[in-house]
Formats: sequence, C-alpha cells, structure tokens
Amino acid sequence: MAQPQTQEAPIKLYTGDYCPYCRRVKKELDRLNLPYEEIHADADGREEVTRLSGQRAIPILTIGEEVLVDSTHIIRELRKRFAA
Repeated sequence: MAQPQTQEAPIKLYTGDYCPYCRRVKKELDRLNLPYEEIHADADGREEVTRLSGQRAIPILTIGEEVLVDSTHIIRELRKRFAA
C-alpha cells in the first residue's frame, strides 16, 4: 500500500467567513493535522483568487504551485495524498 505523501509544499486556503464549503475544507485540513495559511478572500484576496483559478468562487486551495478548486474535489485530494 502506498504511503501517504508527506506535507512539504506550503498549503494556502483562500476562504471566506460566510462560506460553508470553506468550513468543510478547514475541518478536513485540521482533521488531517495539516498546517496551512488561511487567506480571507473576502477582505483582501479576491483578485488573487481570480488570478489563480480564473473564477471568483471559493474555497481555493494551493499546495505549492498547484491550484485546487471545489470543496469536494479539494477534500478528496487531501484524503488521497495525506490520509494515513
């Protein structure tokens, strides 16, 4: 069985206060005990969100240079890469 990937690349979560999908991703990051930087897209990161993904929707998660969108896809990828 493949070993879980170790978390080396920095993780950033572009999130918003009123976003239930963002909360789901945050809970999964915490559950997997992964360190991440939270960037509040509502306040200061909306242009960055658009630049990264070509859309204004959040959450967006970056792992190093890789950009992941859609909470269901993000959670699936986190589990695939980091779950024991």
